Amino acid sequence: MNHVVAGTLTGPLTAVHAHLAETGSAAERLWLLGGVVLALSGAGVVALAALRGRRD
Repeated sequence: MNHVVAGTLTGPLTAVHAHLAETGSAAERLWLLGGVVLALSGAGVVALAALRGRRD
């Protein structure tokens, strides 16, 4: 089980956190951009589903 103790991670997440810390800001920006794209795609799917129900 992972626990947060005094701001540090223990367990399997420690390796993931360390790896992400080494990737730099370019990789972080790509992850953030991917998250934005995913969120906008989801919003588009919901909007299309809402419009589909309104076509009478």
